[in-house]
Amino acid sequence: MYNIKFNYEYDRKIRVGFIGCGAHAFRNVYPTFDYAPIDLVAVCDLNAERAEIYRKRFGAEKAYTSHMEMLKKEQLDAVFVVLNFDQNGHPLYPKIVPDILAAGLPVWIEKPVAYTAEEAERLLELEDKSGQFVLVANKRYFYPTFEKARQIIDRPEFGEAVSINGRYPLTLSPFQPEINTRTGLHWFLDICHPMSGIHYLMGDVKEMCFIEHQPSGNVQTLLKFKSGAIGSLQLSSTQAETSPLERFEVIGDKQNVVIDNAARLIYYKGKKGSGEYGKAPIYIGDDPADGPVIWEPEYSLGQIYNKNLLLQGMVQSVNYFATHVLEGKKITRSTLKDSVHLTRIFDAYKKRSDQWITIE
Repeated sequence: MYNIKFNYEYDRKIRVGFIGCGAHAFRNVYPTFDYAPIDLVAVCDLNAERAEIYRKRFGAEKAYTSHMEMLKKEQLDAVFVVLNFDQNGHPLYPKIVPDILAAGLPVWIEKPVAYTAEEAERLLELEDKSGQFVLVANKRYFYPTFEKARQIIDRPEFGEAVSINGRYPLTLSPFQPEINTRTGLHWFLDICHPMSGIHYLMGDVKEMCFIEHQPSGNVQTLLKFKSGAIGSLQLSSTQAETSPLERFEVIGDKQNVVIDNAARLIYYKGKKGSGEYGKAPIYIGDDPADGPVIWEPEYSLGQIYNKNLLLQGMVQSVNYFATHVLEGKKITRSTLKDSVHLTRIFDAYKKRSDQWITIE
């Protein structure tokens, strides 16, 4: 158990520059600095007026319209980058991150990292040569529910995690045989959301096979993991907007753990009441304390754990990054290497369905 510190409570902070002054960053990234050892030195955006607004709003010293000028003039310890997509719907990080690594700085970026695994792999090579590190903010590596589910899975009594099933709403565009790929995949880049959660809980995917329903874009995917475990992922394109967005369940040895709607964690264990089939008088276990455990937030108290910034792991991600920069240590979670693996899975969905695809 630990307490979050407020920004003013830290004795040591990292000096950061921030590239990107958009709505997502305003809602979900800049506000996390209230709970992290970060001194926001400068902001940068192509729109000078927008950059100045963000400078004033979040207390930075300088505003820039050129990230290269910011990197040259400011004494920074790290850089945050939150960008939109280019005119083709492709992430812009492969164009910006190399400049930051060349400047000898670690970088925190939003996901998705790239449109192709080849682009992501080139960034990985640059990261290795620079000696710095890139954290790609796939949130499910830091969701409280996923962190605690992983803690349960790692318990000896849970046994081996042998299978997982997940559900998440995404739409896959039809395969186009004339060009041997798919187009219109801008929003399907969000496959990194469910797959990062699955990756955090189960490890690397070895092979996958998916089938699709068109024109609805619904998908069912079978997964084989390098650990030997198996899994499935339903991409429920046409589920109701009022439905819980996502659900994941991991099966162990007579135990299982469920993450429902991102914020509800259920740990199933124990046995039902004793008695032979057809004659058992009670459904509650002989040891009623050894049974299912359900965790979900209450929204009555003025606790920070009720904030979306913490429920979705954004504060935790930023804190993890900043702490490692302060301590001069490399990160081991939500790494660029993890995102290369996720991008290879995205690439696999560009292919024709109904075949087993190796993820290397």
